[in-house]
Amino acid sequence: MNANYSKEKLTLVNELIYEIKVKEAMSKKVIFFEENVTFREIQLKLKEKKISGVPILDDERNIIGIVSIDDVITAFDKGYVDNKIIDYMSRKVITIPQNFSVVSAIHELERFGVGRLPVTESSNSKKIVGIITLSDILNRLLVVVQSIAEKVEDKEIKNTQISHDLIKSIVKNPLRFEVKGDDFDNAGRVASIIKKYFQNLGIDRDIIRRIAIVCYEAEMNICLHSLGGSMIIEVNNDNNVVIYAHDKGPGIPDVKLALKPGFTTATEKIRALGFGAGMGLPNIRHYSDKFEIESSLRTGTELKAIINLGVKNEIK
Repeated sequence: MNANYSKEKLTLVNELIYEIKVKEAMSKKVIFFEENVTFREIQLKLKEKKISGVPILDDERNIIGIVSIDDVITAFDKGYVDNKIIDYMSRKVITIPQNFSVVSAIHELERFGVGRLPVTESSNSKKIVGIITLSDILNRLLVVVQSIAEKVEDKEIKNTQISHDLIKSIVKNPLRFEVKGDDFDNAGRVASIIKKYFQNLGIDRDIIRRIAIVCYEAEMNICLHSLGGSMIIEVNNDNNVVIYAHDKGPGIPDVKLALKPGFTTATEKIRALGFGAGMGLPNIRHYSDKFEIESSLRTGTELKAIINLGVKNEIK
């Protein structure tokens, strides 16, 4: 087993931040202004609602700018607090699509040091459908954890029974998935399906979390950094989950460097969407019992991750 993993047990919260979508945690009630208001009007609303900033939207709820409390303070200091914001507001706005996992929102909030992110309808849209903060994410986590705890109490005895017939079925019928490049709206689909599949086997919850995160990171690497590819998940005769991920290129120039935490070749577009933190491959290696990777600039990247299910070998 990976030595690092034994020192740091994967928690339920680690798993959930990959699984929970932004749309599940965000606040749908958006306080916003149009570009013809003054800084003073915004200052009064920030004070009333005790918030640190507001998005500026057009008539179709597309975001065109943002005004923060710092912008208002500057307007007071420089004497243009009664001017309209149109000539002063920031037009470079950090947003997050509603179908992304909250792990992407957390990365963006930390990377830019902001307190809130406007949520867009999709990765290709500027239409605002909500606002998300760290507090929103925490509140959603608490609700989900409580719900899980209640279900576990009802099913604890049942879930301890390993279904060897189901394990045998996945040995004979590996699960196969196609992953498209730049398909951000379906990000995390494979990990979600695989998690539910192994829950039905009665596998230890912590092992399922590891499998889900490895699948998520492998899936996102294909989506973000390649022209598309495929994933195969199977169980071998030693009761190991084997996760294969193959993409169509362009490949990794320096695999050793890519395995270092924090190293990234992500484009500005990818980083603007909340990805590209440089933890994908390190996370896969960290949570796998065995990890292999080969990459060529001509043929693309092939990845293999193995996680032991922790059950006796009864497969024949």
